[in-house]
Amino acid sequence: MADTAPPIVPDPGPLVLVLPSGARLPIEDAMTIGRGDDATVKLEDRSVSRLHARITVGRDGPVIEDAGSRFGVLVSGQPLSEPRRLLPGTEIQLGGVVLRVESAISPAAVGPSATPDAGPNATIVVPVGATHMGLRSAATTAKDGAIRPRLRSGWALKHLDSEAGHERYVLRDLRGGSFMRIDEQDAQLLQLLDGKQTVAELLVEATRVVGPAGPGRLARLIADFGERGMLDGVAPTPTTEAEPGLLARAFKSRERTFDWVGDYFDRAYRRWGHLYFSPLAVTCLILLSMAGLVVFSYLIGARYGTPLVVAHRLVIGGAVFIAGRFTIVAVHELAHGLALAHYGRTTRRAGLRLLFIFPYAFVDSSEAYFEPRMHRIVISAAGPLSDFSIAAAFSIACAISPRGNVRDVFFQLAFAGYVGAFFNANPFLDRDGYQILCEWLREPGLKQRARQQLKQRLSGRVTGEQTSPVLGRYAIAGLVWSVIGAGFVAILSLRYYTRLSALAPHSLVLAGFILFFVVLLLPVPIALGLPLVSRARHGAPEVNRVIR
Repeated sequence: MADTAPPIVPDPGPLVLVLPSGARLPIEDAMTIGRGDDATVKLEDRSVSRLHARITVGRDGPVIEDAGSRFGVLVSGQPLSEPRRLLPGTEIQLGGVVLRVESAISPAAVGPSATPDAGPNATIVVPVGATHMGLRSAATTAKDGAIRPRLRSGWALKHLDSEAGHERYVLRDLRGGSFMRIDEQDAQLLQLLDGKQTVAELLVEATRVVGPAGPGRLARLIADFGERGMLDGVAPTPTTEAEPGLLARAFKSRERTFDWVGDYFDRAYRRWGHLYFSPLAVTCLILLSMAGLVVFSYLIGARYGTPLVVAHRLVIGGAVFIAGRFTIVAVHELAHGLALAHYGRTTRRAGLRLLFIFPYAFVDSSEAYFEPRMHRIVISAAGPLSDFSIAAAFSIACAISPRGNVRDVFFQLAFAGYVGAFFNANPFLDRDGYQILCEWLREPGLKQRARQQLKQRLSGRVTGEQTSPVLGRYAIAGLVWSVIGAGFVAILSLRYYTRLSALAPHSLVLAGFILFFVVLLLPVPIALGLPLVSRARHGAPEVNRVIR
């Protein structure tokens, strides 16, 4: 029986390689594709190997072959195991980057052309986004030479309760206690990393599970996990940090942790702490906090006390204020720990930190993320509520105390409580008020995105139609807080400058008020001043509007 002749493929004519930017590169000579500097077509994407694929031009036309990449090449959705001829309509996927082959004379070819005089030794750089590391080092190699990525043991994927229709997943380190949040699609792809499938098989499976974006998403997920050392046989990517300067070393946070604190919170909650989480107790604390604000406003208006002054001495008053702050901070963190215990969560880290010369306590409340949204809000709000409650109790005690040193001490303690509560409510800082706002608006990363949008809006780079209402409301909340803060400092200055000047040099009192004002409102000129200066210097750029 005669052998069947192979099918004859007609000559498609000259071909072009369509890059992610839309540029069309004629396929006339041999070329290499990869992330390395020596590649003819350099793809600036970490999911691409340094030398990923090679295209040669023979008598039958251009042929593509794998150049030894660790993670293979997909040609029209099929793993490339041997050289394959390129035809119009062929799609080439390398990691998370997709290239297309089209006819050079196709009437649909309307994209921009590549540089015409780019010779065979020239390099065309294609910026297509970057992931965290090269995938070539993000998996282990089996005995047969095939790479089968597998998640390192000791990590557990937990499916949390859905909120507002969104599934929530957390990947947790069972040994170190850390965790990372991932979305539903990444969670589906993560479950494929069982060490049984090769990379080529995984890319095909990712398309089935997630869709066309699956292979690129999987490539970036593997790269990220490889950088973190979460894959078998892959060490974390070493990072080199520049030698910190004098200012950076001075403000470097130093901490001392205590392992027994978590057990203490659990015991304290069982014995007496649970009483503060009953509906009646919470209602009383909220009413007390509201009454305390009214009473403290009256104390300032009637001058029942002077900040940082006890027995007509700034030194004594300052010492009482600092001692009061330390005590209130300790109770603040205790409230966070008890709130975690209330929902059956354990505080894994707690202790003391020293920032510059200022010590303060801290409680790691990251376990709260495993709770529903309202529980997370309660855990974050427990600290500020304790601040307001303690400050209110001292305010009332000050109001009913006779004139003298005892009343002065109560005033300093109330002042210390409200200063702490006010700073914790600062939406520009990563404190409790900001965390509550993020949870309430269901907007993680609210601060960074809102400040960026506000900066672009003030500099004239975006229009009102391009801004998010949620981010806009956050920016307004920050400005309102800043106005209240400025008013607070102004009232203190007008009410107490003369009295403080009688106890200390005028220059020292003035410097103290200026320092307090700068520390309190420093985020405002940074957020508003820089974009306004940029707009004044360079003008508002043109903004393209879409006419509908």
